[in-house]
Amino acid sequence: MQEAEKIARSRGYIGMWLDTFEFQARPFYEKLGFQLFGELEGGPGAIPRYFLKKRF
Repeated sequence: MQEAEKIARSRGYIGMWLDTFEFQARPFYEKLGFQLFGELEGGPGAIPRYFLKKRF
């Protein structure tokens, strides 16, 4: 993630976003400074999908 952020900054980007289906990954990305901005609820037997962003 540090390398991806470094590349994004060098290209003049103002932030980055990602999505994940893994409920365990959300806290990992939040520790890296990402904030939740959207969620698709999982139905019966489905895993929810999280959308996270980070501004530079």
